[in-house]
Parts: sequence; structure tokens; C-alpha cells
Amino acid sequence: MDIAEVLKLADKLLFTHTGEHLDLLQETILKGTLQGNKYAEIASENYLSEGHVRDTASELWQTLSKTLGEDINKSNARSILEKITIYNSVSSGNFISFHQISICPKQQKKPKCCPLFKPSENNHLDLDATPEITAFFGRDNELNTLKTWLIQDHIRMITLVGILGIGKTTLAVKLIEEIQTEFQYIIYRSLQYCPTIDIFLTDLLQSVVSPAIFPNTLDRQVNLFLKFIKKHRCLIIIDDLQMLFETGQYAGQYKPEFEGYYLLFKQIAELSHSSSFLLITSEQPEYLTVDSPKFFRSLKLSGLGDCATKILKHKELLDQDNWHDLIEKYQGHPLWLEMTATMIQELFSSRVTDFLAYPSFVLSNEITFQLSRLWNRLTESEQQVINYLAKQENGVALMQVLQEIPDQPTDILKTIQSLKRRCLLEDTSHADQHHASLLKINSILKYYIISQH
Repeated sequence: MDIAEVLKLADKLLFTHTGEHLDLLQETILKGTLQGNKYAEIASENYLSEGHVRDTASELWQTLSKTLGEDINKSNARSILEKITIYNSVSSGNFISFHQISICPKQQKKPKCCPLFKPSENNHLDLDATPEITAFFGRDNELNTLKTWLIQDHIRMITLVGILGIGKTTLAVKLIEEIQTEFQYIIYRSLQYCPTIDIFLTDLLQSVVSPAIFPNTLDRQVNLFLKFIKKHRCLIIIDDLQMLFETGQYAGQYKPEFEGYYLLFKQIAELSHSSSFLLITSEQPEYLTVDSPKFFRSLKLSGLGDCATKILKHKELLDQDNWHDLIEKYQGHPLWLEMTATMIQELFSSRVTDFLAYPSFVLSNEITFQLSRLWNRLTESEQQVINYLAKQENGVALMQVLQEIPDQPTDILKTIQSLKRRCLLEDTSHADQHHASLLKINSILKYYIISQH
């Protein structure tokens, strides 16, 4: 039996007598029936509920029964349609008669469109939740690196990591502007409000999947999503990943209710496909640090350096000769400089010299609030190491930390690793390459810690 011929003929029968063609779901059910599959098998293979398949099949058999003039059901549909196909194959006329049914083979076919995925046309952009950027300073090297990884290397999973406010989202939005034509689908989502994995997937799939074929269980949603990223070249940007992680635990560990994300990302990293995922986070997810560089890369953002002068110029600060000192003092951190520049405008009449002449470090309320939230996420062991490093004038060798903090060396090593994944700990290369690098904390964080004691 040629199933394609039977489906083609059934479609002509239906169109001749109803004016409508078989839609995708009807064709799927009919094909499964011709192959001897049960409704449960048809539903499972196509990510549908069995009830939905049964209801659609019942309507199809009723329509075919009216068209053919006899009772059609799942058990006899195959034999009856085979007979019609045989009559069609031996007929030499322009019209075929079977039970007083006429089919005109020359009828122009205008299929009723019911695709599994919504068409992307040239490209499909779902960026309604993307923050607007009003200015973009520096980051040319980082931008080019991300372009290379996505366009030339086809990296499946990229984490964009950096301390809060360093400019990760701004860089991602700029990236979208420059590579829109390279992907069929570009989608941005934020996890700021901690959606569960089923809510997240439902929202994501509604952007790309036809409503008539929307799955109703999590496992089927995952299967359909994986099928989607294999069929289409997509860039999916997921922001605020750190919101899914535990507080008071080592960096990058998912809360129990969000472990579904871990499983999904693991499947995405291991599955063969041409799509890419950009995960934006202030904490590096633990498992992603061990995957093959062929499929995974991580880009850590640091301060803007001299490019940060554009922020101060935009804020119309005075005393340009002292801008470099201000930038260095605040580590070139764009958000901290924005907040500090606003304070200089309000309290020092925009004069950088007067601000720098103030005898102690000045942290705005916004910076202090950010750092307090960050501090509260740390484990006791991490807080202990940070407190120790805050008391040191210069960078400290790892061996010295292990000797002077009275904890198990293994625990201290895990703690330091976690602090690095939070972007709170810096490695400072030693001038003598035969010596180990030195550990130090960000100077703003250091001042915050000292001021709290």
C-alpha cells in the first residue's frame, strides 16, 4: 500500500465535497491509522494528548462518512480507502466514481496551512521584554568574541558572566542588533521573577508553536522544544539566571524547585543542533564549567577601563584630568560609575576634584544596597575568606590563605572556586612566572566589608 497515494486521494475526496483539505493533525491521524498505530501511539509521537487525538479522529471519521456515503471508523478506514485508491489507479478517465462519488484530479489544490511551528519568514524576533539601551560604551572586543562564537564556531551554550551592573544585558542587546539576520529565531527571556520550568517553556513555545499542536505535559513540551531548536537556527537569550540559584550555598547551585532548568540546559548542551543559547548570569552555573569547549564557552566581563570616560562625559562631569582616577577607584564598573556620577552632580556640583578630595571612599546608597544583597548570598565560608582578604593590603598567594584560615584545605579551595564563579575574586598575575598568582577582592567590595565592621 502506498500511504502517500492514499493520503493524497483522501485529501482530494475531502476537498471535493467540503471545500477544505486535510489539516496537519488530520493527516497525522490518518497516516497513523493506515500504519496500524493506536491513538496513544499517535499522540505520543506527536506530543499531543490522547484525548485530543481521539476527538479530532472522531470528527474526521464523521466527515469522511458523509463524503463516502457509508460508516467510516478507525477499524475500517484503511480497507475502504485502499479500495478507493485501487479504483483510482485503474481508471483512465478524468473522473473517478466510487459509491457515486466524483473526484476531479485536475482540481487546483490550495492546502489549508497548519504547520507544526509558526513560519519564521526571514527571521522571527521575540524581543518585547528586552531592555532598551540608550548608550553603549566600549566592549568591542567582547562583542566580536561573541559574534565569532555564535556565527563561525556555532557554539551551543555560552554563559555571559559578571558582577551585577557590569553591563552583561547591555552587551547582549547590542549583540542582537548586529546579528539579527544570522538566525531564523531570536528570543529574549528574563528569569527575574523566577518562573518554574513548565511556565517558562509554555511561554517560550507559545512564541513559535501553532496553538492547535501545543503539548499539555512538561515532557512533551521539552521534546517539542528540542525538536524546534534542531529544525531551526535559533538564538535564545536567557537573562538573570542567578535568580534560580540557592542563597547561602556555593555559587551556581539550583534551588530544588528549579532543577528542571538544569536538566533542560544539560540536554541542550549534549544534543546535536545548530541553535545557540546565551545565558546571562552573575554566577557561573557549576555543571557548565566542565563541558567540552567545542559546545560551551564562557565570557567574563570586567570593567570598561578608559572607555568609561564616555559615561562621565555623558553625565557632564567637570575636571576631566581627574576622570581616570575616578574610573580606577570604581574599577571601571559602568553602573557604579553612573551612580557615583549622579552623586557627584548632586553633592559636589559635578566637580570630580572635590569628590576625590573627600578623605574616605564614598559609596552611594544604591551601591551599598547591591553589595549587601550580594553579601547575603554567600556561604559562611565565603564570608570568612572575603573578610580575611579585605584585611590584606595586597594580593595574597593561595598557599597563604590555606595556611592562615583554620578550615580544611579542601573546603577553602571549594570556597575560593565559588567566589571566582561569583566574579568576586580576582587573580593577579605575579611578575615572576615561577610564582603562583595572587588573590584579591574588588576594591569597592573591600571598602564595603571594612565599613560594615
